[in-house]
Amino acid sequence: MEPLQETLTYCYSLYVGDAPIQVSILVDSIDSEPDRQNHYTFSLTMKVGHVERALCKPITLRLSIDPRRLDFSVFAFPPRSCLPTGCLHHLRVWLRSAGIDHRIFGDNDLWIGRDPDFRSIGDASFAVLRNATQDMLIYQAVLGRAHVSFIVRWRFVDVGVYALSLDYEAGGVGRTLFEDYHLKLDCEPQTVSFMIYSIPSVSVPRGAAHKLRFWLRTPYASTSPASSVSSRPSESYVYQRLWKTDDFKLGALLDFDALGPKLIMAVRDPNSPLQQGLQDYDQPLRVPRERRSRLPPIPQSPDSPGERIS
Repeated sequence: MEPLQETLTYCYSLYVGDAPIQVSILVDSIDSEPDRQNHYTFSLTMKVGHVERALCKPITLRLSIDPRRLDFSVFAFPPRSCLPTGCLHHLRVWLRSAGIDHRIFGDNDLWIGRDPDFRSIGDASFAVLRNATQDMLIYQAVLGRAHVSFIVRWRFVDVGVYALSLDYEAGGVGRTLFEDYHLKLDCEPQTVSFMIYSIPSVSVPRGAAHKLRFWLRTPYASTSPASSVSSRPSESYVYQRLWKTDDFKLGALLDFDALGPKLIMAVRDPNSPLQQGLQDYDQPLRVPRERRSRLPPIPQSPDSPGERIS
């Protein structure tokens, strides 16, 4: 069998959430490694509207068949009711060889929809776009009575490829929620906008926990010839959810006493904060304070990054 020199791409089209999507399976040879003869890397991407992104983790398979003649079954199905209605789907990719089917990819959290009714999420609070530049968008929101800014940034990586990041800032404090989310665009980044909203979770104190959702929005491009010749601009959009967390903890003037009479509140040391490892240079004969040892961070679970081992 002739060795594979370039990437093979198998493309499949389907409608999900009333939006056309293209699923691509990429096959690359890794025969360059002596002990990996006939091994191939399979990766999965999905294009919705103007945006293409990776799905699932790549896998490696050993093939004794021609990689140029593979047969895949690609399909999606709605698992249950959801809000917004009709947006949640399970995606499956199976490889068939000699009558045997092998499942190679599965995504149970695929959220896509054309003009979904976000207002049906009755307790959702939506962020509002306040400022936009060529490579940054700032959205304002209120979570737990706290005024929060969400900052979306684009970083150019290669021709048509950008890295997306999301930060938040509130009360002079901020952090990165995600970064280096690579997207391939066949449009300018300014064509893309976002939907950011939160849903309050039950918490004590009240208003301290939220579910946060981050969706990407692009104009709907119809493949119908009748639509393409219409002079009236389309007001339809395709949305896809890129990121979410169910554990966003933030609030304003939280009532920690609501935790009850067994609450034990710490008292701040009157000498803190301490600056460690600094010598008083205006008294050169003075012995400097002993530098306090630093503990390493809590180890993370290799299977679930971000979750500590306890």
